[in-house]
Amino acid sequence: MKDIKHVHDVQEYLKANGENGERNHVLFVLGISTGYRAGDLIQLKVRDVKRALRMGYFEILEGKKRNAYNIREQNIKPREVNIPRKLDQILRTYINNKNSYDYMFKSRKGMEPIQVSQVSRILRDAGLYFGLKNITAHSMRKTYAYRIYVNSDYDIMVVKEMLGHSSIEETKRYIGLDRELYAKYSDTLNDMIVL
Repeated sequence: MKDIKHVHDVQEYLKANGENGERNHVLFVLGISTGYRAGDLIQLKVRDVKRALRMGYFEILEGKKRNAYNIREQNIKPREVNIPRKLDQILRTYINNKNSYDYMFKSRKGMEPIQVSQVSRILRDAGLYFGLKNITAHSMRKTYAYRIYVNSDYDIMVVKEMLGHSSIEETKRYIGLDRELYAKYSDTLNDMIVL
């Protein structure tokens, strides 16, 4: 989601809908504020969030790195992400009176975390309500990346570092810069065409 209005609409929709509205809202806000993958966010327990709030930042060894490499041999460090002030407030309210050993985003059954496929379904339904297509759990991370790109005055290196990508090309593909650029230049060809 590149339009901030859509991001706000989806947040409000999630908060207001269903018995798990607060859970869905907090998960979405955490995803768009940190850029962590949904698979990593759903594994968080309340104690992990309490620790992050004490430190002022999250420190997560992301699943893609965790699964793709032998950590000892590669000496891979967790990606650290500061907690914005508003996210801090939302998280503190959400974890109030929750057990430290509980998952942050429990499924309806209660003991296990919500699944990534369920996160995608929830976000897809919210997106469709506003006429947005192709919204999935991964959209949270892409929204984070695009907002960092815009807010950094379009500094692709900042986005690359904040996402933990290994190359600028990967980051450009990730936030769809090539597609945007190609569409912009294709539109300039209209001056050659006579109707």
